[in-house]
Amino acid sequence: MAKAPKKKKAAPGKRSAKAAGDVQAKQVKAYADMEPYLCDLARMSEIAAMMFDKDEGLFIFATTDLDDILKAFRARYYAMDFPPV
Repeated sequence: MAKAPKKKKAAPGKRSAKAAGDVQAKQVKAYADMEPYLCDLARMSEIAAMMFDKDEGLFIFATTDLDDILKAFRARYYAMDFPPV
């Protein structure tokens, strides 16, 4: 009786195409979900730049708010734990 051919095991560190596709789909969704936060960052940086020479109080508010938005964005960005490619 003929023996069935042995299945080759994937090399360590290699993912199957399906697993890689799943990771890629998660990354695409995560980056798409970041779009409104990136728009907020861009708009607040424009406001801070406009207030640079005009009103010190508004400039301080804009830069402080921009700092808060950046910290929240960073926390959200690094919360997504993707395996290395």
